Amino acid sequence: MKILLSIALLLIRALGWPAFSQTQALEYESMMNRYLAKELSQLEFKDLSIAWRELTDSISYPEVPYDSVSKKVEYEFLNALEGISRETIVNRVSEWAAVTFGSTDALLTHQGNTSRLILNGSVEVLFPDIFMVWKNSWRGYVETEQLNSSICYFTMVFTVKDGKLKSQIVNISYQYTDFVSERTISRTLNSCFPISSNEQEEWKALITLVNETKESLNAVNDLVVDYIKDYENDYNW
Repeated sequence: MKILLSIALLLIRALGWPAFSQTQALEYESMMNRYLAKELSQLEFKDLSIAWRELTDSISYPEVPYDSVSKKVEYEFLNALEGISRETIVNRVSEWAAVTFGSTDALLTHQGNTSRLILNGSVEVLFPDIFMVWKNSWRGYVETEQLNSSICYFTMVFTVKDGKLKSQIVNISYQYTDFVSERTISRTLNSCFPISSNEQEEWKALITLVNETKESLNAVNDLVVDYIKDYENDYNW
């Protein structure tokens, strides 16, 4: 027991405790808790810890706004739009949503000098799907990696003031087809964590999925901000 605790502590110290969310530390804590609950044997705990370290040395672990208490991942962006009125920002967000998502079904409310716009959207996110494929009697089953496509669904909450826009992206979920079973898989982003609690074969796919989601949602925010700022070119001609 002391040896295993020492191994876990050394791994966490080597990795460091991220000030942002400490999610990496929580991954090792999750594995340790599974061992203490006798869900993992001593050998399984050791092998998983080493495999996890090797994988996260080769692929960046997701740095996401993960709240370990609420167990939710929610993105928030604060955008300065100096010189642009609240009315113009609201109108441009509505236009952008209609063009991007093909829908104008948005909830719009006003409170004092603040407006709030809530709408649903989606983007495609690619990730590696790893599965075993039978080759022949000599080679047997061979691990195969192929890009899979997931639709990432989310809710966007825009809070608007004159010259300011706060964008929040919440309720993030995925839908994709499993190559082997051909089943449609639906899961939330929050359910991916702790990633190490999933099957080891899924680790790389989930890490990539979460990383690509971060990039895609950053891009979504950039696109709506660029669309708002370009209002003069669209209107003044």
